[in-house]
Amino acid sequence: MDKTTTFPLSFSGYEIEGLTEADAQRLLPLYQSCSDYVVLERGLGPDAAIALEEFQSFPPDRTEADKFVFGLKAATGALVGMLACDRDYPREKSWWIALLMIDPAARRHGVAKTLCEDFFRFLKTQGANRVELAVFEENVAGLRFWESQGFDPVRTAGPVHIGTKQHSLQVLARQL
Repeated sequence: MDKTTTFPLSFSGYEIEGLTEADAQRLLPLYQSCSDYVVLERGLGPDAAIALEEFQSFPPDRTEADKFVFGLKAATGALVGMLACDRDYPREKSWWIALLMIDPAARRHGVAKTLCEDFFRFLKTQGANRVELAVFEENVAGLRFWESQGFDPVRTAGPVHIGTKQHSLQVLARQL
């Protein structure tokens, strides 16, 4: 599996594209349209470096080889979503979802739900048996979404400092 790996998407009008650090500037408009999330996360709006950070941040003991960023591309070619994840973290055969971001214009149409379902099917073909993630406790809508995708609370974590904000996190997991 390499950085350009994709997986089938069952939602018409969209496709998955494997992204690399060279695609960071293509992601910037998505971060700008999702400034609601960026402000919730950082307390500040998106800047020119934010998309690049996604390709350069890794969990402990992980490297660039373990990081995958999938772009959700609309028929127009614009990136309207992004799924960043880390392979074999926090344990072997488990994947960590670092960020799922969907453009506000594409939200509430089942895009994120379908993206997740198709991604989980793909992970099973890669030998994964579990997915984990963390949600900021103040992100009530995010927590509701992930619970609707079959995730259950595992533990709380934090505080974590991001930008000007301090967060407590709810760590969630689900079996595949």
